[in-house]
Amino acid sequence: MKLAVTAWDLSSVEALQRIPDQAAKAEAMGFEGFWLPENHFAGPAALSAPLILLAAAAARTSTIDLGTTSLVLPIRHPVSVAEEVAMLDQIAQGRLILGLGRGFSEDLFDVFGVDPRQKRALFKQSLTRMLTIWSGEAIHHKDDRGLYLSPRPYQSPHPRLWIAAFGPLALKQAAAFGCPYLASPMETFSELSQNFAQYRAALKAADQAQPDVVPVMRTIFITEDAALATAVREQLGQESRRAAAQDQPDQPDQPAFIVGAATFVQDTLARYSEDLGVNYLIARGRIKGITEAQQLASHAALITLFR
Repeated sequence: MKLAVTAWDLSSVEALQRIPDQAAKAEAMGFEGFWLPENHFAGPAALSAPLILLAAAAARTSTIDLGTTSLVLPIRHPVSVAEEVAMLDQIAQGRLILGLGRGFSEDLFDVFGVDPRQKRALFKQSLTRMLTIWSGEAIHHKDDRGLYLSPRPYQSPHPRLWIAAFGPLALKQAAAFGCPYLASPMETFSELSQNFAQYRAALKAADQAQPDVVPVMRTIFITEDAALATAVREQLGQESRRAAAQDQPDQPDQPAFIVGAATFVQDTLARYSEDLGVNYLIARGRIKGITEAQQLASHAALITLFR
């Protein structure tokens, strides 16, 4: 299983300034990927421009892949995204993995003047146009001459594309493009199992091959301190229930996070691999109350499990 990590501190403007340092640290620890989310108008330092921060991270690293967990396409112009992504892929010399999403925030769509009912159609239109632009087709014809993307992406014909998906329609859309489905950090093991089954059925219906990579994001915290593990599990359980507006707790053996001793985490990840086919893990931190030193110790323990 390949191991990647998200930025573990996005709490302030100063933390965002240290994104290149975090990426370099992740590379030195042995992670194979460093991922950034996208969010807007949230907290003291929203991460609204992940591609810019990944460009800074690319300048400080040399081997680690750099990815977006969900770049929101419906609020962007496809030509602009195609150009920026191509340039970033050149800067990173082919280390970019572009995770794409449709977005879900009503406030975000309001600000950008996007009808949320059209987000899937806009996603499809944007990605389809980006694919043609990256392939070398003319962006525009004027006065008997064509306008073409320059530079083209480092990877040919384009960077690796993954699609974040929630719900059957989004899973079907990911399958229609033949892209890996990037599972979120919010769904339980049982929900993931159902999602992967729907996704694979949609791949078959669309006559698309099963991608080689099967990724998943999970909040992971490794500690041998049983009391600390219990406290973290309780807190994460409360947060996930609030996010889902549910009154019922997660099933004890299937939470949307993996917290506990190293042997427990190892056994749980083995289940993800054996039952779901997962072979690429994006470990998510940023747990309230956990210090940077504790989170990095957990990440180091995770790397050790797979050495």
